Amino acid sequence: MGVKTVSILACVLVALLGTGAYPSNCHNHPTSNCHYRVCPNGYSTAKAGSHRCFQLVTKQMGWQDALDYCKKDGGTLASVHGYQEYQFLLSMVKKTQGISAYSWIGLNDLDQEGSFVWTDRSDTEWFWSKSARAQQWGEEDCVALNSYTGAEGFDDITCSSGCTFICMRAAVV
Repeated sequence: MGVKTVSILACVLVALLGTGAYPSNCHNHPTSNCHYRVCPNGYSTAKAGSHRCFQLVTKQMGWQDALDYCKKDGGTLASVHGYQEYQFLLSMVKKTQGISAYSWIGLNDLDQEGSFVWTDRSDTEWFWSKSARAQQWGEEDCVALNSYTGAEGFDDITCSSGCTFICMRAAVV
């Protein structure tokens, strides 16, 4: 068996075993060594090939305390990019509705009312719930993912509200 075949088989085997690792270079350069991106312990990714890993923290705290918690763990509050990622995070939050139906994410308009930014400074793309669009209040500067059926989406609420939260870290190679 050639080196190329062994490299490809190793990549496939790791993916099939569900170790949380996935190949990032095997398809582009089959003759090179395979490199794997792995989410840190306790984190998971919305889709194979993503460099973004998420962890739902079930402790309830205000938005700034949640952000500080994520930073101490080497990340930040989650930013959401794309429908698949949104659905993945929403499914995480739905599992904690007995604690809180709201989970903090990294979107806020603390610096300028109505001008929302992510804590990781990525492009702002999000899905506002219908109820959230109708009630944009000035004192609600931090955004949580709302998992209530019929009102699902992003909702700006008071930053001091106690919510669970979603931390985000980069996958490691």
